[in-house]
Amino acid sequence: MKYLYRYAAAALLAASLPAHAALPPQYQRTAELKAILDNADVVGAFEGRPIDRVEWVAEDQYRVTAGRCILAVAIVGKPLPPGMVGARRFDVVPGKVECTE
Repeated sequence: MKYLYRYAAAALLAASLPAHAALPPQYQRTAELKAILDNADVVGAFEGRPIDRVEWVAEDQYRVTAGRCILAVAIVGKPLPPGMVGARRFDVVPGKVECTE
């Protein structure tokens, strides 16, 4: 009986801790890549040039290439509403296109 109270207390404590349900890294990266390619500001920044490559540079930093033009793109996390769990929410923030002629 003594152990039953301990298990119940441990279960209650575990249930009261905040839960985080982030995506596994491979799925998070896929979600970020899709969001970059679906972003109208990213696509429009290249003025009709097709995107050739999207490279991961560092955490939350990507480099998008279209021909001789390069665009730095940042992933900016957004907080989840209080009490809500789930995949990471984020915005895609493109920088300024730099082209070499």
